[in-house]
Amino acid sequence: MCKHRDANLHKNIFLKVTVDKTVQTPRRKCSHKHFFRGYGRQNCADTMTQMRTQSFFSKLLLQISLRKTQAKMSISLKTDDKSILSVLLYQFLSEKSAYFSFKEFNKVVRDNFISRDDFKFWFDRFSSGKLDEEDDNLSISDLESTLSDDKHRLRACIFFETLKEKRIRIEKSNDEKGSDAYNRLCKVMNIDFSNFSFWFNRFIGGNLKMKDYEFSDLPLEIVEKVVENLDYFGRSAFRKVSKNIRKIVDDAQMNAEFLRIKIAETSTAIGFNSINPIRYYQHCGRCYISRGSREKEMKNRKHWELAVKELKIILNLKKFTIDTLKIQFTCFTDRLGRVLKSLDDKLHVRHLFLSSDLVHPLEDILPFLKPEILEAISVNTFFFCPYVIKRLMGMGQWKKAKNLEIYGTLCGFEPTESVLHFENITFYVLRMINDEELAQIKKILLDSSQIKTFCIDVSIRGRIDWNVIEEGLGPLIPGDDGIRRLVSRHKQQFYEIEEEEKSVKFVRKTYY
Repeated sequence: MCKHRDANLHKNIFLKVTVDKTVQTPRRKCSHKHFFRGYGRQNCADTMTQMRTQSFFSKLLLQISLRKTQAKMSISLKTDDKSILSVLLYQFLSEKSAYFSFKEFNKVVRDNFISRDDFKFWFDRFSSGKLDEEDDNLSISDLESTLSDDKHRLRACIFFETLKEKRIRIEKSNDEKGSDAYNRLCKVMNIDFSNFSFWFNRFIGGNLKMKDYEFSDLPLEIVEKVVENLDYFGRSAFRKVSKNIRKIVDDAQMNAEFLRIKIAETSTAIGFNSINPIRYYQHCGRCYISRGSREKEMKNRKHWELAVKELKIILNLKKFTIDTLKIQFTCFTDRLGRVLKSLDDKLHVRHLFLSSDLVHPLEDILPFLKPEILEAISVNTFFFCPYVIKRLMGMGQWKKAKNLEIYGTLCGFEPTESVLHFENITFYVLRMINDEELAQIKKILLDSSQIKTFCIDVSIRGRIDWNVIEEGLGPLIPGDDGIRRLVSRHKQQFYEIEEEEKSVKFVRKTYY
C-alpha cells in the first residue's frame, strides 16, 4: 500500500514539474529597457518555480526517509515481548480505552501487529491488578512502579514516545518536541528529565539499543589496559564502582616506583611516588583523613583501623610490584607486623628502606618479602643489635639481596660475616667516622670475596679526612699511576680507591 502511495506521489511530482516548465509568459514588444525588465521577471518566476519544486522534493524525500526509519525502529519493538507488554501497560495507565490505544499503537508501530482482541485481553488483565499470571491484585501505583523501577520497561515507554514523535513529524512536518513526550510520560510515572532526554535523543538519533552499556561490558583486555594506567588512588576510587570492577582492579598489574608508609603514635601516612600521601590521624580525640588540602572527619573511628584497612587493600594486590618500599617508624610498635602476617602472599619488593630508631622492625618485615625479588636493603638506624643481625643472617631475603645501604652508624653491626655476601655496600656517614667503624670496614673488605664496591659517602654531612681513613685502614700510598690501593687477603685481588670530595669508593680489581 505504501509503495503505491509513494509511486503516485512521484507521478504527481513529475506532472507538476512538466507543466511548470511548459508554461511560458508572453512577451511584449518594448524598448531594450523594458525587454530586460521582462526577462528579469521571467527568470525570477522560473527560479521561484524551481525552488518550490526543490522544496516539495525535499519534503517528500524527508517523509519517505522518516517512514523507513520509523518502520525500522518499529521492528526492534516488535521483537521484544517485554517491551511490548510495557508499552501496553503504559497505554493502560494513560487512562485510554482499549479501542483508542489499539488505534494509536497500530498507527505508531504499524502493520496491525497486535489485534484488537489482544488489546482487550491485556487491558482486562491490567484492570484486575495482574501483569503476570502469578500477580494478584496489584494497585495502580504498583503497576506504575513496575514501569518506573525497571530500566528496560522505562526505556521501552520512552522508545514508544519516540516513535509517536516520529509519526507526528511525518504527518505535520514538525520538529520532534521531547518536552511533549516527557509531559505525557510524567502523567504515568516518575522519571528524571535528564534520563528521559538521554534516551529520547539516543533513539531519535537512530541508536535503537535499550541496553545501557557500562564500563565493565568492555572486553577484559581493554579494561585491564585502562586500569593499568591509573595511579593507586584512581584505582582505589574506581574499585568501589562494583564487585566486577573491584575484581578487575585487584587482579590488574600495578607497579609503584615508590611506596612510603610512615607510622607514628597518632598518625599513619601512605604515599605513592610523588603523589600527595593519604594521612590518617587522631587530633583532640577525633579521627581525620586528609590528602593534600582536603580533610574529612571520620566519626567514631580510630586512625589505625582506617590505615590498616587501606594497607591490606594495597599490600594484597595480586600483581603488585614495588620498586622501593620505604617504611618509617617514629615510635616502637608491632602494628605493621600484624598487617603483614594477615597477607595472602609475600610482597614483590625490589628495594626495602627501613628508617627506625632500632633495627628490630627489620626482622618483622623481611620474612614477608619475596626473596627472589628483593635486591637491595637500606637501613637508617641509631643502633644495630648483634642478636638481631644474627637472626637476619638466617633469612633467605637477607642472604639473596645483593646491595646494602647503611645510614648513620655501624655501631653494634656484628658479626661482620653477616654482610660478606653483599656485592655492593654503601655507608652514608651522618657524623665523623670513627676508628671502630673503620676497623669494621677494613675487616669486611679483607674478608669478603663477593664485594665488588664499598663506598663511604659523607655527602649528607662532613668531608673526607684522609688522615683518619689511613689511621683506620693502614697506609694507602698512591702507586706510580697516582691511584691508592688496598690489597686483599685474596692474593689475586685488590681494591682500587676512587677519591671524590664527598666519598671514597673501594672497587675490587683482579691481578692479571
